[in-house]
Amino acid sequence: MNFFPSKRAVSCALAIGATLGMAAPSFATNGYFLIGYGAKTRGMGGAGVAYAQDALAAAANPAGMADIKMDTMRIDVGGEFFLPKRGFVHDSATLESGFPGSDTGVKHRSGSNVFLIPSMGGAYKFNRKLTIGMAAIGNGANSRYQQSVPGNPGCIDSNTSGGVGSTVFNFNCLGSPTAGVSLIQMQMLPSAAYKINKNHAIGGGITLATQQFRAYGLQAFGRNAAGEGLGYADGPDLTNRGNDYAYGAGVRLGWLSKFFNRRLSIGANYASRTYMTKFDKYRDLFAEKGSFDIPEHYAVGIAVKATSKLTIAADFQRIMYNDVKSIGNPGPDASNPSTFFPAGCKTLPDGSNSCQLGRDDGMGFGWENQNVYKIGINYDYSSAWSFRAGYNYAKSPIQDDQVLFNFLAPAVNERHVTLGLSYRPSPSIEWSANYMHAFKNTIKGPTALGPAASVGQPVVGENAAVDMYINSIGVSFAYKM
Repeated sequence: MNFFPSKRAVSCALAIGATLGMAAPSFATNGYFLIGYGAKTRGMGGAGVAYAQDALAAAANPAGMADIKMDTMRIDVGGEFFLPKRGFVHDSATLESGFPGSDTGVKHRSGSNVFLIPSMGGAYKFNRKLTIGMAAIGNGANSRYQQSVPGNPGCIDSNTSGGVGSTVFNFNCLGSPTAGVSLIQMQMLPSAAYKINKNHAIGGGITLATQQFRAYGLQAFGRNAAGEGLGYADGPDLTNRGNDYAYGAGVRLGWLSKFFNRRLSIGANYASRTYMTKFDKYRDLFAEKGSFDIPEHYAVGIAVKATSKLTIAADFQRIMYNDVKSIGNPGPDASNPSTFFPAGCKTLPDGSNSCQLGRDDGMGFGWENQNVYKIGINYDYSSAWSFRAGYNYAKSPIQDDQVLFNFLAPAVNERHVTLGLSYRPSPSIEWSANYMHAFKNTIKGPTALGPAASVGQPVVGENAAVDMYINSIGVSFAYKM
């Protein structure tokens, strides 16, 4: 099943994305989804399915738009400054127990460490029962590593084969000077909420999505004209093809109900898989000839108004990364020293492998589906000031035996703490701010492709690890009438 937006819808999405200055976050940070959308929700650990606070409510639950505090209209515009620190160590020897504090291996830290993530939403109360609106949200990923070879820096300058040793993805000096990927997603969410009665609302909307992607420095995964390389891909559309774009659409459904004199709110949100056109320039990198859909996800939430000033909200979300082959298919298998293709792959009559990059069963990042837990509090200190705090936990979708490809996709963070506040100088104007810290987390595992290893020589134990921690701060402005 595939369905796509009209050319006019795509043009609108691109225009708004350009207006917002689309920038790629770096795994921010439930996988490559943000923990929440808008300064208020992010200040509460991302909890918002049952607690709508601003015009970005449709991103968490389209039915929540019926509960936004406004007379007729509200507009929110904001941005998040996102500062990730990520990197990895890769060595063919077993890592010391003190990793990553040990000196074993060559440490690599990614460049591109400051990002601006925009957000925007608008809601309009059409009548007492119907509210319509639009939210614009961004997700994505980015990494960039230098590929100079210790003891042989000249090979990277001439980009010739036959070098000694390797680093990052520059096996035998086949790669270009830097390696990395950049994925930018922008989703436009036109939505509507309908109040069945005072305590119950339903909502729905459409996801109109656009993606930008590029990859570079991965030449060693394929083969050059001389037949040199790892042979993970056969075709030329693997890396260093510049920016490519994909467009797609999906649907969202939501429900929100209130009980016990409106002190208890319960909500649910469902977002279908967003079916995207393919990245034709990278048809030999992603499974199914360049397919990279946005995964299906769903969430349930609860909010309790404990006092007239204090509200406690909590969400559970599940993201179905494994259902998208380019994300969920396993990567190279370090326990298979003959080819390093994953178990279950087949050798085809032409001698190639069914799991080569770009094929229907092509290798991916090996991500598992992810459960996300969010909890937050909002305290209305006065009519002018509100304060927030929250916690977000989600086990990394990366498995220990999948670290090689995930040097490029270091979605390793699991625990996040958040703070937030709002200031209302007048009934029509509101300023909000939020802070998030994602604690450092490290995932270790085998790759069998360390600097001293080669195909046919399996590595015993852990020989690589990837880590990241993140700080981010956001500000938003709201006007309501």
